Amino acid sequence: MIFIVVFVLVVALVVGVVVGVAKDPGPTPVEIALGYEHAWDELDFDVIYRLSGYELHDGLTKADWIAGKRAASPQGHGAGRGPAVESVVAEAEIREGDAAAVVTRRTLRDGTVVHNEVRLLRRSRAWEVVAYELRPAPAS
Repeated sequence: MIFIVVFVLVVALVVGVVVGVAKDPGPTPVEIALGYEHAWDELDFDVIYRLSGYELHDGLTKADWIAGKRAASPQGHGAGRGPAVESVVAEAEIREGDAAAVVTRRTLRDGTVVHNEVRLLRRSRAWEVVAYELRPAPAS
């Protein structure tokens, strides 16, 4: 009798975990966009590649893409001072079905503010960055 109760509880637990994982929507477009911005700030090309869709891989393998980015990137963020970005926040998100656009605001250490538009598509239950571009400053 105890065996049956334990078996039923284990099966119920397994079903609960499977359903919970299946219903988890994963990170939102805003979370992916902010992670993408932070990865660029840290020059973490592995993370950038993983968050990017094939559109941004330039037709290269991961190893070749990362090697090219490392070769082209400045070393040390400017005389060992660390990242030049003070903060990154999401200002707006527009979502239409499996497409999203997130406008981010990067405040640099020197006070300069830069806006970027991060465009994403939802593929295989995960959001991927498919375009990333500077956005003109809003009119004041």
